[in-house]
Amino acid sequence: MSALVTPASGPKSLTTCVSVIAVAHLLLNIAHGLAHRQLGVGLAIRDSIFVIAVVLVSPLAAMALVWTAAKRFGLVLLSFSMFGSLLFGWYHHFLAMSPDHVHSQPSTAWGMTFVLTAYCLLFTEAIGTYAGFHFLWIAKGTS
Repeated sequence: MSALVTPASGPKSLTTCVSVIAVAHLLLNIAHGLAHRQLGVGLAIRDSIFVIAVVLVSPLAAMALVWTAAKRFGLVLLSFSMFGSLLFGWYHHFLAMSPDHVHSQPSTAWGMTFVLTAYCLLFTEAIGTYAGFHFLWIAKGTS
């Protein structure tokens, strides 16, 4: 898949970038999930399914795919899973007033962990969305 390899973004930079984003996203989600658990902030079943499938598994699958010949599919999966994660987190942590909102958290260590990881997740999801679409755009220009 040489269309995804350009002088400015060779295969090593693409795989490294996607891998760093996916691993950082996973680590932040682990910390955020621990905060959820310690604070007793639960999710509805449908939200839990979305988190498992889209927020946790899909970016890791995208990371694995960019290391194979299916780079383009990996980038599409990264772009959409990160965008879906971003919208989900933005809505639940910053828009909808609920126990999952950042302003509903106590001023404790776990409350601060919840808030900090919610902001960091939003940031990494924005970067992941951008990176996926950016590498796809570069590939489009070289194909």
